[in-house]
Amino acid sequence: MLLTTLLAESIKSGKITVSQNNTEALEITAQHKKIDVNAKDKEFIKDIISSTNKNDKPQKGVISTLERSVSGLRTVQNMQPMVKEIAEDLKREGITVTLSFKGDKVVTMGSEADSKFTRFLLGTKGVQINSVKKLVELGL
Repeated sequence: MLLTTLLAESIKSGKITVSQNNTEALEITAQHKKIDVNAKDKEFIKDIISSTNKNDKPQKGVISTLERSVSGLRTVQNMQPMVKEIAEDLKREGITVTLSFKGDKVVTMGSEADSKFTRFLLGTKGVQINSVKKLVELGL
């Protein structure tokens, strides 16, 4: 059992709100082996993502956009084994984690996820992209 699954197992029910600068950024709700992380502020999510990027220089133009896209694909490829392992562990333990944006489901991981597209892309049935549009809007 992975640490992520252990944490999900230990959270029975409840609600946590994370705020940044007096603005609600995330709302995390847990109930009966289901955890929903509802992003309310996409700038907060973008800040988290940009803090993990090595190159924080502002970039403009077509070439830099393509370079960032290729870099993003490499990051996804490098993260694939970890995402797959977490998703499979959640699925095995009967836990579902969803990422939502302003109440709309974006990604589902775990027992309720099932997607032929992500099965092909990531090699697991444990991840489902519910809204590509919202995924892009969040910058994920």
